[in-house]
Amino acid sequence: MPPRILALVGDCYGARGGIARYNQDLFEYLAAAGAELVVVPRLGDASGLSLPPGIRQRPPVFNRTLYSLLSLWIAWRHRPIDVVFCGHVFMAPLAWGLARLFGARYWVQTHGIDIWAPRAGVRRAAIEAAELVTAVSRVTRRRLLEWTDLPPIRVRVMPNTVRDIFFPGEVARHSRDRLGIADGPTILTVGRLASTERSKGHEAVFALLQALRRRFPDLIYLIAGEGDDRPRLEQKARALGLGADMVRFLGYVPDAELPDLYRLADLFVMPSETEGFGIVYLEAAACGLRVLGGAGDGSGDAIQDSRVGATVDPHDPDALLAAITAGLQAGRVDPALIAAYRRPHFARVACLLLAELMERPLTRRIA
Repeated sequence: MPPRILALVGDCYGARGGIARYNQDLFEYLAAAGAELVVVPRLGDASGLSLPPGIRQRPPVFNRTLYSLLSLWIAWRHRPIDVVFCGHVFMAPLAWGLARLFGARYWVQTHGIDIWAPRAGVRRAAIEAAELVTAVSRVTRRRLLEWTDLPPIRVRVMPNTVRDIFFPGEVARHSRDRLGIADGPTILTVGRLASTERSKGHEAVFALLQALRRRFPDLIYLIAGEGDDRPRLEQKARALGLGADMVRFLGYVPDAELPDLYRLADLFVMPSETEGFGIVYLEAAACGLRVLGGAGDGSGDAIQDSRVGATVDPHDPDALLAAITAGLQAGRVDPALIAAYRRPHFARVACLLLAELMERPLTRRIA
């Protein structure tokens, strides 16, 4: 019989963001390999969406107690459960309990700052109990192993993948007209503007825009993304004298429109401090756009090849200014350089990890 997976996640279908996209990609490949998945999200409503064969997603439940009770009921209803997948470490105690109760294998997925700081008590015990832990980057894997007693063989790297819609192409004239920008140089950041994630480097770029304008007249900084931190960032830009001719907040940009946005830009800039990986670096490079990330976090896994871009210390304004200047002068990149992050490779890794996990002996189920 095909393996049956209960997936406890923060968000998946019907939600936005890199983690939701990661979950979708992973589950689609596991389902294509023959697995049956029941996805239980905290956020994201999939009603009205056509999900891939083999995947069912329950309505979202944000309340923690109700979510736990619903997960238990779903596990009982869909037993036997072969794998309990935990998409966020905050759910690890629940996922661990369900795996033990139903005699299932237990898989934890980690993305970045969710596990960079040590966890204690039952949450740490729940992480260390996993038969398989996947991390999106080597930095995340290393930091996890620094404070847990997990055997290194159980912690595997499975980075993000870039979708097929991202590839180089001609930029239609109406794209710039629609955004109201001229033909001058354009730098771009794409990411959620959340008050809990104020380390993506927007303000470091703000501080350099006047100097960049002296070198590149008519340069404009485009910021795509939404979140509760947007008003503060807009106020910060105004306080620095950066008008709409220099900084443009675009709000949420649908996935279907992102390729055109990457294609019209001249450099992707996100000098983050706490990026777990950064799928946006891959998307930009897949469209031929050179990328600039932060040094010291997971960005280095996405920007491994200097021909694709560079990483720089976001706290070093001189180095950041030099890196942006060099990036704007260097031109486009060859998207073949990130071929290893395309979907076929991701699919192979996901299916191999599932097969490896399924070879582990099962404990006794209650039913």
